[in-house]
Amino acid sequence: MQVGISYNNNGNEAMMRRIFVLLLAALTVNMACAQARDTLRVLAIGNSFSEDAVEQYLWEMGQEVGVNFIIGNAYRGGWSLIGHWKDARSLAADTEYRKVADGQRTNLGKYTLRQIITDEPWDVITLQQVSQDAGRTDSYEPGLSLMIGYVKALARVDSVRLGFHQTWAYARDADHQGFANYNRDQMLMYSCITAAVDKAMRYHQGDLSFYIPSGTAIQNARTTLLARNRTDEQSVNRELTRDGYHLNYTIGRYVVACTWFEVLTGRSAIGLKTRPKGLIPEMALVAQRAAHAAVLSPMAVTPM
Repeated sequence: MQVGISYNNNGNEAMMRRIFVLLLAALTVNMACAQARDTLRVLAIGNSFSEDAVEQYLWEMGQEVGVNFIIGNAYRGGWSLIGHWKDARSLAADTEYRKVADGQRTNLGKYTLRQIITDEPWDVITLQQVSQDAGRTDSYEPGLSLMIGYVKALARVDSVRLGFHQTWAYARDADHQGFANYNRDQMLMYSCITAAVDKAMRYHQGDLSFYIPSGTAIQNARTTLLARNRTDEQSVNRELTRDGYHLNYTIGRYVVACTWFEVLTGRSAIGLKTRPKGLIPEMALVAQRAAHAAVLSPMAVTPM
C-alpha cells in the first residue's frame, strides 16, 4: 500500500512538472508572438519628403503606445517613381539606406534597392512620387506599376502591405522650379496631388491597400495658427516649411508623423504626449487634430 501511494505521488509530481514545462513553453511562445505583433517594420521608398515624414517623431510615438517601429527610408534626393525603377533595373548602389531602430537613427550608406527591400521582413512598404510631379497624373506611369511589381517580387513576407504616400503642396511663396507646373498656386497644386493619388489608388486597388494623406494633413494645419507659429528652431516657418517645400523641423514634420502614426497603427494621434522639443502641448494638439482630420477625410481640406 505504501509503495502504491509513493508511486502515485511521484507520478503526479512528474505530471505536474510536465504540465509546468508545457505551460512555460506556451507562455514563451505567446510572449514571442505578442512581441512580433507589436513590432511594425515600415520601409518608405522615396526622397527628402520621406525623410521629412518618417525619420523623426514616429518611432517615439510608437513607443508611447507599445508599438516598436523599425523604420527604413530608401532615400535618394529628388527621385521619382521612374527614377527608383531605373536604379532597381540597373542594380545601382546609389540609394541611401536610413534606418530608425531602438531609438537610433543611422545612415547605413548607399545600397541597391534590392538590398534594402530584402534587409528586413517589412510589414509595410510605401511609394511616392517626386514632389514637383506629384500632381501630374501622367508622370505616375509606368514607374508606379513597375515599382509595385518589383517590390512585391522581392518582399520577404507575402503579407506585406503596399501603400502610397501623398505628399504636400508648396508654400505660397515657394521658389521651387516645379511650382510652375501649377501656376505657382498652392491650392491648385494640392488639388492636383489629391486627384493624381486618387486615380493611382483606384487603378492599383488590388496592389495598394492604403495611402497616407500627408498633403491633406499639412493643408489642414495651414488653416490654423501652426502655419505662422514660431518655434525655437532656427529656420523660419513658411507655411510649415523651412524653404517653401521641405517641412520645417518641428511642426511640419510633427503633423506628418502624426498622420503616418494614425494610418499605420489605426490609433488616434490625439492626446499623444510625444511632441517636438519647444512645441507647447496646445500647439501639439492642434497638429494632432490636423492629422486626424486628414485620415478621416483624406481628399479634402478640413478647416480647423
